[in-house]
Amino acid sequence: MTPTISIIIPIYNMEQFLGRCLDSVVNQTYTALDIILINDGSTDSSGDICNAYAQNDPRINVIHQANGGVSSARNAGLDIATGDYISFVDPDDYIELNTYETLIPYLDNNSIDILRFNAYRKSEILNQLPFKGEYSGERFEQEIVLPMVGSEKFGGMFILGVLWIHLFRRKVIEKNHIRFNKELRRCEDRLFTITAMLHSNRMFFIDSVLYHYQVNDESLSNRYDPIRWQQELIFLDDLKKAYTHVKSDPFITEANKRIKNDYTLRAVTSINNEYFTNNTNSFFKRYKNIKTIINNPNTRLSIKDIQREKSGLKGDLIIGMIKYRLILLLNLFNTLILYKNKVING
Repeated sequence: MTPTISIIIPIYNMEQFLGRCLDSVVNQTYTALDIILINDGSTDSSGDICNAYAQNDPRINVIHQANGGVSSARNAGLDIATGDYISFVDPDDYIELNTYETLIPYLDNNSIDILRFNAYRKSEILNQLPFKGEYSGERFEQEIVLPMVGSEKFGGMFILGVLWIHLFRRKVIEKNHIRFNKELRRCEDRLFTITAMLHSNRMFFIDSVLYHYQVNDESLSNRYDPIRWQQELIFLDDLKKAYTHVKSDPFITEANKRIKNDYTLRAVTSINNEYFTNNTNSFFKRYKNIKTIINNPNTRLSIKDIQREKSGLKGDLIIGMIKYRLILLLNLFNTLILYKNKVING
């Protein structure tokens, strides 16, 4: 039986890039596709573009909904998907024309739960990993799932959790009612990917680079987010719940150790977020925000017994200031670096 692939594309004000994305999908050399376009309340011509493509291709289903965010849009797509496998594509990206033809031979009569390939970020391969071929059972849990939850040490190997370099078996998603948390606008894709892994038995890695990720300077990761720390806490809380509900005590114990390191990692990135150039907060407001992050009970517990790789002098200083609650000094340190960068960059 020929597997069908449902391709879910959430769209919000992407008229500039949408044609390129959809051309790469509708012209796939593998044709057994269920293409789902979710127009999430766009105010530009994205909705009209979706309708035009749907008129010319019966495989396309278009959902027009009020703006609810990317998680809401992806959930709407999942709710009507009919394919054996689920693929996610972002509307400002595009895929190689032979993407699904390349992936199909590895699915092995629908016994592979997740298939992972690779992507280009500009002209560079996005996330080179040492994994190849099939992983299942205990090996899958120990070598893939646990490292996805978190590194053994702070600053250790990071496995990218983005949706669009994975093919997910829909039966796994539906049987376990896996959906996106609408409260999350950061790491919602990573949470979905890890949750799917927690419920999977077999995963396959291939080296093929099939996805083209386009760097968007306006994306959330490239600008100041005033609720970043709150979002990080929601993600980590949801992740804990996800593995606690389905895994054995030994797995939970090891995962708890790893996620403990992740609190420090996310505290550091949330502190760095305060010094994005588009943040207009005063020195005192930044001090208050950093104080909230550093004094969080999970941060205190994490930093107390942190296991970490070498991080250089700057990293050592930042970790030390967090550990000993040198909040004013940390704020001064980062403010000086911000000022220096502004001077250098004009």
